[in-house]
Amino acid sequence: MEKAMPLMKKGSMIDPVDAHVGGDADIGGIAQTITSDDIDAIVMSPAPANERLDALHGMRSELEARSHADFGNEIEPLINQIEAGIALLSMRA
Repeated sequence: MEKAMPLMKKGSMIDPVDAHVGGDADIGGIAQTITSDDIDAIVMSPAPANERLDALHGMRSELEARSHADFGNEIEPLINQIEAGIALLSMRA
């Protein structure tokens, strides 16, 4: 398979990527900096509950700010998980 030649577009080089949709090289729609595992790590952390609540509120704010660009519905489940963690920790605080 030949590699496609880079193209010029608006003065910049565009280098096409040969990646199959759904394959290992597939580029995701939104670069998630917050994962479900990150949320679980904060909820289950030995840190004081108020520190964990602050961290979860910060994560929720970040995800809500990016939710307008979430066309794949990837952010809503994370926000729901954060809300559940906040509810759980609020009962303990």
